[in-house]
Amino acid sequence: MNECWDLLRKRKARPLVYESDFSDEQAKQYSSPERETSKGPDTSDRMAMRERLETMLGQLDKKDRAMLVLKEVEGFSVEEIAESLGLNANTVKVRLFRARRRIVEYTRREQNG
Repeated sequence: MNECWDLLRKRKARPLVYESDFSDEQAKQYSSPERETSKGPDTSDRMAMRERLETMLGQLDKKDRAMLVLKEVEGFSVEEIAESLGLNANTVKVRLFRARRRIVEYTRREQNG
């Protein structure tokens, strides 16, 4: 996990986007009434989803979990992940594929009983 934090520190900060930089159309879309009235899952549902996600991620090796989080959550490229972990890019691709497959298998087992 420390490798993930190191990579995040090395990565340049993302530029800030201010509301004043939006065009009228973008600002209108951002503050549309549909967006304000649509409610996401309530707190208990969000907590249950988070616990389920943590359980699924807990099934993975530390390195696989770190790679999956860097790729899917943080948006790093395969090449960036490979460089930060000292691996070949193809190795990262294979391990990401296998990690995703393990999560799918875990989800299927959980749904079937």
